[in-house]
Amino acid sequence: MKKKLIRLLELLIVLSAAFIMTACGKIELTADDFVEFTDEGYDGIGTSKAEFDYKEMLKDVRDKMKDERYSSAKKILKNVKLKPEVAEKVSNGQTVTFEWDIDEDDIKELEDECKLIVKFNDVEHKVKGLTPLNEVDLFQNLSISYSGYDTIGTIYYWYGESYVEYTFDKTENLSNGDTVTVTASLDSWYRDSYTDLNAFMAQRGEKPASLTKQIVVEGLTELKEYSPFSSISMMYSGMDGAGEAAIATDWSDSYYYNWEYSIDKKDTLSNGDVITVTAAAYDGTPIDEYAAKYYGLKITEVQKQFTVEGLVVLAGTVADIVPEGLEALTGAGKNAIIDMVGGWTVTELVSIEKLGTVLGYEKDYWYDDKYIPYVYVIYRVTTHNDTDGDVTFYWYANCSNGVLSDTGSLMIDPASSYDTPLNHYSSWWGVSGEAFYGPDGSLFYVGFETLESLYKTRFEDRGLMIKENTADTGLDAEVLFPENTEGETAAEGTEGN
Repeated sequence: MKKKLIRLLELLIVLSAAFIMTACGKIELTADDFVEFTDEGYDGIGTSKAEFDYKEMLKDVRDKMKDERYSSAKKILKNVKLKPEVAEKVSNGQTVTFEWDIDEDDIKELEDECKLIVKFNDVEHKVKGLTPLNEVDLFQNLSISYSGYDTIGTIYYWYGESYVEYTFDKTENLSNGDTVTVTASLDSWYRDSYTDLNAFMAQRGEKPASLTKQIVVEGLTELKEYSPFSSISMMYSGMDGAGEAAIATDWSDSYYYNWEYSIDKKDTLSNGDVITVTAAAYDGTPIDEYAAKYYGLKITEVQKQFTVEGLVVLAGTVADIVPEGLEALTGAGKNAIIDMVGGWTVTELVSIEKLGTVLGYEKDYWYDDKYIPYVYVIYRVTTHNDTDGDVTFYWYANCSNGVLSDTGSLMIDPASSYDTPLNHYSSWWGVSGEAFYGPDGSLFYVGFETLESLYKTRFEDRGLMIKENTADTGLDAEVLFPENTEGETAAEGTEGN
C-alpha cells in the first residue's frame, strides 16, 4: 500500500508540473516514468526486460483529454516498444540501455492531434537482483597418478566431472618436479548443444572456479646409474701392427643381452692404439631411452675408449734380421739360380740382381698367439737363348725358420732349410706351378714373369702379413752376377729348359 501511495504522489508531481508548463492545454510527459524492469536468472547469464506501461500513462491523463484524443493516443501508444525487448547474458551492476521503437510521425501526431507531448529518451537500467552462480572446483574430484621412472614418467587420470574433458600440456617423458598444466573444457558429447563449458554450467546455476590447474609431478622412481661397459671387456689378439680386437662378455650381467656394441676399428691394430666402442639398444632405439623405459637405468656413458695392449711384438723391419743370416740366404738363393740356369741346355745366365728383402708373418695353424716369420730375398734374373732372346723374370729365396731373440732381433738359418720357386712339368699337361713359358712357347722358365705375380702368389694369396718390403724395381738393384759366378747346388725341385 505504501509503495502505491509513493507511486501516486510521483505521478501527481509529474502531472502537476506538466500542466503548469503547458500553456495551451497540452499535456507533457516523460515516457521513462512508465517503464518497468524485470531482471531474472543467474548473474552473468541473466536477462533484463523493459516494458512500457502505456495504460498507466493514459490512466494518468485520461480525465484531461477528450474521448477522441484519448482513443487516438491509445492507438499509437499501445504499439510503442523498447529495444531490445530482452537483454541477455547480463550481470548484476551492468547498465543496460533500451531505445524506444516509435515513428517520428506518431510522436508528432500525439502532439498535434492528441495534445500529448511525450519525451522518448533512451532508457538506462542498472541490473540487480540476479542469483549469483555457484562456483565449482572442476578439479576437486580429479584423481591423478604417475607411473614409470624419473625423466620418462607418464601421467594418468580418472574420475573428475562427467561433463568435462581434461587435457594436459605434457603427459610423457616427465621428471619429478615438472609442472604440468591441466585444462578443463566441455566434453565433446555436449558441444552440439552448448558453445562452451561456461554456458553448460550456467544453465545448472554454476560457474568454474578456474578452467586450468597446475600440478607438480612427484613420486616417479629414480633411475639407477648404469654403464653398459661394466658387462664387457676387450680382448686383443695377433701381432703388433696387425692385431685384432673383440669383445668379451660378462654373462653374469642380466642387462647385457639388451645391448649391441660396435668397434670403430677392429683390425690392423698396434699396441697403444685407442679404439672407441659404442653401445646401443638391440632394437635400434637410443640406449638411454631404452634402458630408462624398460629397466629404470640411467646410462652413464654411451661410448668408451680402450687402449690396445698385449699384442705380440715381432721383428718389425728388415734391419731386425741378423745380417749373417740374411747374407747367407741371399747367397744361397743366388747360387741356386746359377745352378738352375746352368742345368738348362740352351739358355745362358746373363745377370742376377737383388731387388730387396720382404719380412712378413703368418699365423701359426695350431696356435693363434704364435706367428711364423718369413724372410724373402727377391731377385730379378735375366737369361738369353736363341729361341726367346733375352728373358727377364723374378725369383725368390725364402727362409721360414726364424727365431726371435729377447732383444727383438730375428735369426734365420738358410743352411738348415730355405725355399725357392716350385714347378712341375708333364709332357701331357706342360708346365705348372711357379713357372711360365717364354715368348716362343717352346721353352719354360722357373720363376715369375712379373714382380706383381710373385707378390700375389707368395704374399696376397697366402695372407702373409707384411712388416716391411724393401724391394723396389725403381731403384738401382744390387748386382750379384756376373761379379760372382760361384754357386752352390741348385735347390731341390727346380727345373729348366
